[in-house]
Amino acid sequence: MDQQDVNPIDRQWLKKLLQKHHNSLPDEQQQTHSALVAKYPILRDKALVVAPMVEQSDLPFRILCRKYGANICFTPMIHARFFVKKKSYREKMFRFARLKQDQPLIAQICGNNKEVLLEAAKMLEGYVDAIDINCGCPTKTAKRGRYGAFLLESRDYLVDIVRYLVDNLTIPLTVKVRLLSQGLEESLKLYRKLANVGISMLTVHGRTRSQKGEETGKADWHAIKNVVECVGDQISVIANGGISNLDDVRECLEYTGADGVMSSESILEYPALFSDTGTKAVNFKRTGPGRVAMTREYLQLCKEHPPHAGGGGTEFQCIQMHMQVFLHADFRNEQKLSNALFEARDLNGFQDIMNQVESIQSTNNHSVENERLSWYVRHRESSDNDKG
Repeated sequence: MDQQDVNPIDRQWLKKLLQKHHNSLPDEQQQTHSALVAKYPILRDKALVVAPMVEQSDLPFRILCRKYGANICFTPMIHARFFVKKKSYREKMFRFARLKQDQPLIAQICGNNKEVLLEAAKMLEGYVDAIDINCGCPTKTAKRGRYGAFLLESRDYLVDIVRYLVDNLTIPLTVKVRLLSQGLEESLKLYRKLANVGISMLTVHGRTRSQKGEETGKADWHAIKNVVECVGDQISVIANGGISNLDDVRECLEYTGADGVMSSESILEYPALFSDTGTKAVNFKRTGPGRVAMTREYLQLCKEHPPHAGGGGTEFQCIQMHMQVFLHADFRNEQKLSNALFEARDLNGFQDIMNQVESIQSTNNHSVENERLSWYVRHRESSDNDKG
């Protein structure tokens, strides 16, 4: 690509964004982050990111994650065409307000028509810090809609979309990708093109499109390290995949040289992941709040910020999905209680189920420090040896 085709961006954009919002955080959150950085200097100026998750990156969940160390959150994936055409979808998926406790925020959109993508992005750009294009979703729905990871099959088409949005937006554009099935070299060629047309950040999920469900396998941090070496002089690079605890965060940052890490499934199960300092040296004894405490805090936030008014789909469904994940280890042996969760229709019902779980834990002399991730490792044979 000729030099005149390179669209320069501010390489320090992400660092400046983090610093700007850190100064406006509540004292408790500033103290939490400062204590972590003092103990682990590698975290200084690094992005600790909550991933975009369909109908589960809702506002109360984002606020909860931020309390425990996350310093950037993504909205749930927003379908651009629905967002443009359907008022009810807009109201369900996004709260058009800049809430102090929910910044910085990046809106992720999906689609394959650049005009529609731009129209959706324009509706969002006054309320978020950046727009992200989803090029990572590997689902059958994404295949039918030719978006997500399936856009990576049409590389020139994707680059044209990205260039069009970069040229017409007033805020940074970012892209979330997977590794190409054709190999690392082909992946790097594409990422370099995306950097050259002016994206500000690239989030790299260190797996290919086929690595999902029971075929998830290990995330390839070596590939992410190569991405940093390839485009890290131009843009920020976020590592995604293989983050199950704070040790993984630190190891990933040290190994890859990335500007931050993004967590999805593990933080979905344990929102305090970025502040829990249990380490390998003490056999990962949990130092943060237990899963019932996480559930209680989430339900309290749902009273203040109903999830269906900020990206959580239907209110009941969103809460049910979160509780099923938070308390997965408890529900495995309590099928009747798990079934009751999906029959609850108000916060009192959800709180009653949580109280029953807490009572069972008390009867069983449950130890919070011995809690381990359960839902996160459901597709993995070994939670200790697999960097899933």
